[in-house]
Amino acid sequence: MSTSFLRVDGTRIVNSEGKEVVLHRAGLGGWMSMENFISGYPGCEFQIRDALTTAIGKDKSDFFIDKV
Repeated sequence: MSTSFLRVDGTRIVNSEGKEVVLHRAGLGGWMSMENFISGYPGCEFQIRDALTTAIGKDKSDFFIDKV
């Protein structure tokens, strides 16, 4: 079995031979969660939000959260 990189061809994902590859069971995990290993803040999401609000204010914090 040879190894090849996947690439995008228009709206399809293809291998190095141009054959379409369908990805199954791709887990997004907690991509919508702010996790402490990403932010470096030792706490869970509600604590991170509270700390951010304290540091930069509610309006800026809400703006930041909406963009993340």
